[in-house]
Amino acid sequence: MQWVKLIAPTIRLAAGAALALAAFGPRLLREKRSASPGDTAAERRLDLANRLEAFKHVIESAGIGTFFWDLTQDTVRWSEHHYAIFGWPAGIPVTHTMFRQRVHPDDLANVDAAVNAALSSGADYSVRFRICLDDGAVRYVRGSGRVELGADGRPSGINGAVVDVTEATQAQNAIRQREHDLAIIAMHLPDIISRFDREYRCVFMSSRVEALTGKPAEFYIGKKYTEFGMSSALATRWGAVLDNVLRNGKGREFDFSHTDPDGNERFFIARCLPSFDLEGRVESVLAVSSDHTERERGVRQVREDGAALQRADHRKNEYLATLAHELRGPLAPIASAAQLIRFSNDRLVRNKAREVIERQVTQLSKLVNDLMEVGRISSGKLEIERKPVALRQVIEQAIESTQPLLDAKNQTLTCAMPSSPVWLDGDALRLIQIFSNLLTNASKYSPAGSAVSIDTRVDGDSVSLRVCDEGIGLSASSVDDIFDLFVQVHATGVHAQGGLGIGLSLVKQLVELHGGRVSVSSEGVNKGSCFTVVLPCVEHAEPALDTLPSGQESPSRPLTVLVVDDNIDGATTLALLLQALGHQAVLAFNGLDAVALAAGRHFDMAFLDLGLPDISGVQVALRIRNTPSGRKLPLIALTGLGRDEDRYLTRAAQFDEHVTKPLHIDDLMRIIQRTTAGLGTQ
Repeated sequence: MQWVKLIAPTIRLAAGAALALAAFGPRLLREKRSASPGDTAAERRLDLANRLEAFKHVIESAGIGTFFWDLTQDTVRWSEHHYAIFGWPAGIPVTHTMFRQRVHPDDLANVDAAVNAALSSGADYSVRFRICLDDGAVRYVRGSGRVELGADGRPSGINGAVVDVTEATQAQNAIRQREHDLAIIAMHLPDIISRFDREYRCVFMSSRVEALTGKPAEFYIGKKYTEFGMSSALATRWGAVLDNVLRNGKGREFDFSHTDPDGNERFFIARCLPSFDLEGRVESVLAVSSDHTERERGVRQVREDGAALQRADHRKNEYLATLAHELRGPLAPIASAAQLIRFSNDRLVRNKAREVIERQVTQLSKLVNDLMEVGRISSGKLEIERKPVALRQVIEQAIESTQPLLDAKNQTLTCAMPSSPVWLDGDALRLIQIFSNLLTNASKYSPAGSAVSIDTRVDGDSVSLRVCDEGIGLSASSVDDIFDLFVQVHATGVHAQGGLGIGLSLVKQLVELHGGRVSVSSEGVNKGSCFTVVLPCVEHAEPALDTLPSGQESPSRPLTVLVVDDNIDGATTLALLLQALGHQAVLAFNGLDAVALAAGRHFDMAFLDLGLPDISGVQVALRIRNTPSGRKLPLIALTGLGRDEDRYLTRAAQFDEHVTKPLHIDDLMRIIQRTTAGLGTQ
């Protein structure tokens, strides 16, 4: 019996699948095999021919070309489809040389190497290569073969097959190019791109991950997310999301935070999307982690700012309520005292009412002045006049200004000063204001009969002053914000002691303007407080400290004074004060009348309000200065406007002084004394 031997090399397709096919050899083998009784040779040959024909159709329908290369005669036999793949008419004589001429020059060496290796080892070969057709087209094919040995054991031929894999190769190349392009894009995106397979292993990671974790992208490839080194809580969240996407095939989004190598907390939004295979199954999960740290910080900042605004608004409302209370407080006794003066003829009663009015007006003036000070400091417009100042004189004048408060509550004050002179480079009035405020607070928030102390210590080029009391003290939470604007010192169960909550804020800002610092300490509520001020020292010889005189004697000769104010009561009361001091006052209630009066008669000085109904006080001053009689006339701006820009305007208009309302009689006498001295030198 004769049988055909089937040579079956394995053909590797482009997609990676293996297809085992039979390539038919020309050689018939004689093998002893028992035949079934009744079978005739003709029947068996017919059956075999039918089977071979059927198998031939299967091979051709699969797009596979077959060949046999007879090494002994160097002839090649190709199947019809093999000719079609190589672009030659079926049946023409083909040699191995012709075959090699079709192979792309860049691939010829690989083909020769594969064939020669098979001939040397007797193993099957499979190689992918390009062929060049007559029309210039380039096709990709995969050739597979098995070596046939002759009777002498040497290679006598090769059976094989070729498959056109052009479309599959191009598709693979397109996929590779797309993946390459996507990888490049991912490497340059600010987001972290990663991909996880169904085993939760990382198969891709963009380089941005290194900035977050300090580890290169290669570290993560092949590892499960549980091996990334993230916290167990974060790993649990990642695992739950990946599992959900793999099972349900729907995208998920979640946010997480991570600490970078520099110790900064960063915030991310991770979007996990399913990736499907050709059968529609989820084969992997693509994760895009976007850094939204700046947005998160912005959101948090907005929340913090909103909370701060709410606190500020609450504090403002408290401040306005306190301001209303503080303003009504002095106004009530002033109104009552005015009624007493009006209806009582008792001299003692009238004098007592006068003292009440003076005291309450002084308090109102201080409130307004403190507000203006805070506004100027906050806007950076407060100017301090620096010059050498003796610390002892600063403290003595601060004590002098607050001694009445201490005496009223029977409080004792002890002051320890250095034996050697200590000099500061600063504004004397502002320095006095600092310690007056601290002493006022110490007295106000301490019980009657308690002690207040000032302790001074020089340390190198700085001096430290501690103002301590035995008062209501401070809670730990109060210490942090005690120097904030509109914060009032009080303790649980203790009634507010008055004030707008700006004194300590003013102290802090004035100290810092002098290059110093201020702090507070307290052992707790009802255990007293200590405020420490540290200021830089300077070396200096002893000049006298400039201070404001408390009063001056009235000049010997009477003056003629022009008073200009649209507030009739204000102008009239100032005129009455001038008359009480022995001077003559002439009134004008608008700017044009004032200019006319100044041009028509002689005046020794003039008080001008700035906010007049027709023309401003600044314009009045400029017009008066343009008249012969007004060039040297002392002009005093008497106004409720006390900002730095207001003072700049009055200086530019050649005013001699700028005084804010209300005008105390001591200040009035000082102005008159200075004016009289000036007139005496003219």
